[in-house]
Amino acid sequence: MSLSRRQFIRNVSVFGGGLTLGFTLSAPGRAEDGAPLSPNAFLRITPEGDVIVQIHKVEMGQGTVTGIITLIAEELEVDPADVRYEMAHVDEAFKDPEYSMQVTGGSNAMRVYYQPLRQTGAAARAMLIEAASRRAALPADLLRCEQGTVVSADGNIRFSYGELVPVASQLDVPQEPVLKSAAAFKLIGKHDQRLDITPKVDGSARFGVDAPMEETLVAVVVRPPVGRGAMTSYDDRKARELPGVHSIVAIDAGVAVVASNYWRARKAADTVTLEWEPGDSLLTDSKAIDAALTAALEGDNLVLVRDDGEPPAAAAAQILEVEYNLPLLAHATMEPMNATVDPNSREVWVGTQAPDIASSFAALGLGVEADDVTVHNQFLGGGFGRRAMPDHVLEAAQIASALGQRVKLMWSREDDTQHDFYRPPMKSRLKARLGANGEVLGWRHNLAGPSLMQSTMNAMTPALAPSWVPDFLTDFLAHMAGRKDDSSVEGAKELPYAFGHIEVAYRNVETPVPLGYWRSVGHSHNAFVVESFVDELANAAGEDPVAFRRRYLPAESRHRQVLDRVAGISNWGDPPAGHYQGVAVHESFHSVVAEVVEISMENGAPKLERAYCAIHCGRVINPDIVRQQMEGGIIFGLCAALKGEITLQDGAVQQSNFHDYPLLRMNEVPEVEVAIIDSDDPPTGVGEPGTPPASAALGNAIFAATGQRLRDLPFKLS
Repeated sequence: MSLSRRQFIRNVSVFGGGLTLGFTLSAPGRAEDGAPLSPNAFLRITPEGDVIVQIHKVEMGQGTVTGIITLIAEELEVDPADVRYEMAHVDEAFKDPEYSMQVTGGSNAMRVYYQPLRQTGAAARAMLIEAASRRAALPADLLRCEQGTVVSADGNIRFSYGELVPVASQLDVPQEPVLKSAAAFKLIGKHDQRLDITPKVDGSARFGVDAPMEETLVAVVVRPPVGRGAMTSYDDRKARELPGVHSIVAIDAGVAVVASNYWRARKAADTVTLEWEPGDSLLTDSKAIDAALTAALEGDNLVLVRDDGEPPAAAAAQILEVEYNLPLLAHATMEPMNATVDPNSREVWVGTQAPDIASSFAALGLGVEADDVTVHNQFLGGGFGRRAMPDHVLEAAQIASALGQRVKLMWSREDDTQHDFYRPPMKSRLKARLGANGEVLGWRHNLAGPSLMQSTMNAMTPALAPSWVPDFLTDFLAHMAGRKDDSSVEGAKELPYAFGHIEVAYRNVETPVPLGYWRSVGHSHNAFVVESFVDELANAAGEDPVAFRRRYLPAESRHRQVLDRVAGISNWGDPPAGHYQGVAVHESFHSVVAEVVEISMENGAPKLERAYCAIHCGRVINPDIVRQQMEGGIIFGLCAALKGEITLQDGAVQQSNFHDYPLLRMNEVPEVEVAIIDSDDPPTGVGEPGTPPASAALGNAIFAATGQRLRDLPFKLS
């Protein structure tokens, strides 16, 4: 049983009782007088002339608002700056056709909705032109749309969209509206004004933490410090004596201290003591987990996930066998977790990547049906996969339900760091056979680490599975999903190089640590391993790292295109004096990215000087957003490579805040140059693909500078 992340989420959706596929432009029926023009759930145009778009893919900094509006505005012939937008409510119409849930992830928004959103704008345009044709008694082919109006060819007749709505809203929605040709694009590939920047700068943007405070109590939760630990008792006597404390209640996660404001709740929570049971796993510290991963690689229970080509018949001139290690990582979003729940109106205010999953968990906490819950989704102060997990929503709902009052749950940075859903730790062992001329005769990659799919399924099923499903069945399904977990091997299984023989195998090692999606998921660790080892093979063969990769990548491939482009813009092989370069190329989320990191050495440590990036992501919607996402993704990956590590001792996370889980500071960040490959192919992902190659390119640059091959993250020079 092998599941991709997409298949897994789709199956959980089916398991929970619903499946919606596809996209429709069907009209909901004849509109009443005064109704807006709504060709589908994504767009409405009011009689007052307001153009309003529903943002069904959340905005967490990746440019979703601008991208969605650009696609609709292109076909509708309006200025994107004149379009109003709202965060979409939970509805069947907004379910992602790949995931069968209303979820933002997998860098798929522009790829999946490129055509449907253009069809939305084109359908509305056709209906407005038909309405103008009827009003003016002119053939439709003598009319055109421009800047929010329908104009006759001679310019003598002009109707605003708003005044055409009463007629247009009565028309049938065209099922196959005519789309503009690429040559006629005015916005796609050209529009670079971020539509979410102004409200974020002037403070009018609403994040989850900005939820209404009127008559709202604030809650802080004291949790057992260990993963999957169960509270057995608590002492809240000191907390109850402090000013402003309203209530103290036990919930599944621990003890909630509820007060008139955050500061009072936090100070009172600091006085609560817990007793807990740690669970039955022996893997309660980082050393024990590492030993378990090593034992898994030395066993014979690995599951083969790729085996192609002919095993090498000729004797190898060289055999390289190495091991790579990657730690647990936290998400460290700028906005810590929070959720506000009103148990009486059954409303939830939260910034979430999965509003329908959030509604299910809120319903579980409130003891109602998910259809009775209203989720007001907000801007997200960073997501990176963390905000797909709804644990904080369940906590807030349980507290609000116990009190019968609206409650805002606030996590501290320490809560966020020590109770995250972490990127899994992974250990890889690779073996390659090289011929006399440096040719790669065979490649074997064994991986061991806990299954993200299994952990996620265990976390999700309490709210998504029907109540009649027994626990043993969900446990069995989760175990089976973990055996051949695509999220663990993605980026390793799809090795693009034409080596003689390739084998990839995986072993799931169960741990008690909560696991979650981390920006680029399995690609984030496998790109580092694969592209570092490819560099090792280049060195063993005595070849330049770029030339070695070109030797094994098809001449017309996108991998070769981006590799050649990044080599050109970085002046590969001829860096400034005292600078050293490393390269990596990787495909993820249907995009291919190549990166060169250039460093110098300062006091025995690498100093980031410049980073270069080339990306092939098909047709570009908003060029600056692509560049921004590459810049952010690279910095995200470099932070992890140089500083990121979560460690456990006696089951508890040792890090707590940015002093011991640091990120790169402004003065440490390199200048980044991004080149975009021109393409007429359909759009592919950009939110995550910039992250995977960064750590490998940096490690390869460190090797070029020092001769040390660092195979463990974060990098630590001896």
